[in-house]
Parts: sequence; C-alpha cells; structure tokens
Amino acid sequence: MVRKIIDEHKPLYLQIKEAILQQIKEKELVAGDKLLSEAQFQKSFQVSRITVRKAIDELVEEGYLTRLQGKGTFVKHQNQGIQKSLSLTQVCLDQGKKLTSDVLAVKETIVPADFIPLFNSDKSIMIERLRKVDGVAIMLEKNYLPTEFTFLYECDLSGSLYEVLAEHEITPKVKGMNQVGIKQLTDQQAVLFNVQSGLSVIQHKGTVYDTKNQLVLASEELVRVDLPDLFKYYL
Repeated sequence: MVRKIIDEHKPLYLQIKEAILQQIKEKELVAGDKLLSEAQFQKSFQVSRITVRKAIDELVEEGYLTRLQGKGTFVKHQNQGIQKSLSLTQVCLDQGKKLTSDVLAVKETIVPADFIPLFNSDKSIMIERLRKVDGVAIMLEKNYLPTEFTFLYECDLSGSLYEVLAEHEITPKVKGMNQVGIKQLTDQQAVLFNVQSGLSVIQHKGTVYDTKNQLVLASEELVRVDLPDLFKYYL
C-alpha cells in the first residue's frame, strides 16, 4: 500500500523519519530487522531519494538504525532505560574473590551472525579470555568490539576490560541483548576448563552500550554453574 504524506506543513523527510520511529516504538520493527531499500521507501512514500536518505541518515546518527555496507540498513537495539552493567571484576570484589584472566587471543575477526546488525562493519576486534575465580576456570568469554578501538592491541587485558575502556573515555553503562541458554562443552573447551567434555554450562550472549546508545561491545560467554559455593554470577 502506498503511504501518503498527510501533513503539508511538516518537512517530508521528518514525516518519513517519524513513521519509521513509530514502527520501532510499536515493535513492528525490532532489533536486527532490515529496512526497505531507499528505492522502496521512495516508491512507497512517493518522494525523492534525497528525502528518504535524509530521514534515514538522521536515524542512523541518533542510534536507531545502523548501516552495513553491501547488506543494507538495520534496526539497532533500543535500550529500555539505564541498567547497572556490572563487570565480572566488580562482582568478584563484592564476593571477596580473586579474579584472574588468561588472555587467549586479541585479533580482528568477523562479527558473529547474531551481532552483525549491531555493528557498522562485519569486522570487529575479538578478545578471548579464560576467567578464573580463586584459580578455578569459571568462564570462557569472547568480547567483540568496534575496529576503531585499536588501542586495545597495546593494552594489558588481563584485568578489567571496563577499566581499560574508561581510561580511553569509553564508559559502558547500559546492557542491551541478554540471551541465555544451555550448551555442552566441546573437547577443546573442556581442556581449557580442565573438566570432562560434555559438561553443561550456561551460554550467555549480551551487548553493552554507552549512555549515547553507541555499542561498546558484544559478548559470548560460557559460564560454569556446577560451582555454586565458589562463585555466584547473575546474568
């Protein structure tokens, strides 16, 4: 159905922008959804492509949409209010535990499929770490950060990643995606944890944003749940 511009006194691009925002607010469009092409919007609203582009450009700048070169424009995660985003370092301090980290890899890699719509590129800086509480491996994590965070290659990442980011004026404040499931460890993962292959662990996928709704990192974590007396971690 052709959408008609109904307010002759309001700029056309603004009416298109508001129409897209309304779909996001009413959850007709959700995080990860791909928008129509500019040509399709042009035909639907019967306006010029320049008008469509201006509306989309503003939504990208405001953090509602993200463009992925060669793939299209996607809806970004919209955070529902500020939540406390505790680092594992802080959780361990609160419980009187000693946290250490073995940094297994720091490299540029392809963004996992679940996170691609949230990044401005299909590449990211991946930091893989094995986290240990009082010397016992409890978490295997992979953090994916924007490629412009090149300072990470020169930093000591065995401590708090949030503190490293804060030193470069990047402050994680808001949790976004929070997906939890069950997974069995592979042989390779079991060796890292020093447990038997096939042990069931929590698989957690999450995202963290700053107060301007800019993505700071996306993460994949495998967390042991068979050590309740050693450590309690709330996802």
